[in-house]
Amino acid sequence: MRYYKGYISLSNTSDVPVLLHIRNARALSFIQLRDLLSFDLVGEISRSLRWRVARLEKAGLIKRLEGYRHIGTPLYGVTRVGLEFLESRGHYLLSLPSNAEPNFHASQIPHALELANIRIALARASLLHSWRGDLEVGSRNLVIENPMVKDYDAVAEIEIDGTTRSLGIEYERTPKAVARYRAIREVLDKDETTDLVLYLTSSDDLLYLLATEMRGTRKRIGFALSESFRHFLLDTRTLTNTNDSDVVPLRDLLASDEL
Repeated sequence: MRYYKGYISLSNTSDVPVLLHIRNARALSFIQLRDLLSFDLVGEISRSLRWRVARLEKAGLIKRLEGYRHIGTPLYGVTRVGLEFLESRGHYLLSLPSNAEPNFHASQIPHALELANIRIALARASLLHSWRGDLEVGSRNLVIENPMVKDYDAVAEIEIDGTTRSLGIEYERTPKAVARYRAIREVLDKDETTDLVLYLTSSDDLLYLLATEMRGTRKRIGFALSESFRHFLLDTRTLTNTNDSDVVPLRDLLASDEL
């Protein structure tokens, strides 16, 4: 089939996976995008990815995020046109419809990139069954309309010793107000959508602040440094919200009969 000059044909098998990864992550580097597609076993897309991304950018479905040249690889976000295209192919999110401008605050970019790194680390170790980012989690929760369901940064299905565990992941770069933590505790106490919550932080000080704020929460929670988790994964030394603030390998926490 011939196409008019200046127009492109977009494929469900090749272009849609690229757009979905960029949209669902909020922001994604080219290298992260390449890695995620390779884990999806979409080798053909990975081999033509530079051409495909440049094509999508030129067509206005994705945009390059400026101000991050120090990262050493281009960063991309979806555009309103990209959202409209995904919706036309049946990929709609209540949390990010095409009538909302997908402009993310600069502070959200490092947060999104670290969550992508966490996902890649789990996938590379063949531990990851499924991953839903915050936009996907939020969209599902809007359908449920339950105020006692947590909008996690991500929900990961992890396999450990032949058993699949649902892990709610929260990545904390900066502290929240005390009142906000009180509201989070109330939601976590009633949330039944995950087996365990893992709070990952960028610093020791923030880790211990979180452990203090979440003490007494009935939900089982682990606290660890994000960099450490990406390196050690299930062997990560994890602080718990138990009465004795036990520190255990994450695999022991996930395998606990108390989950």
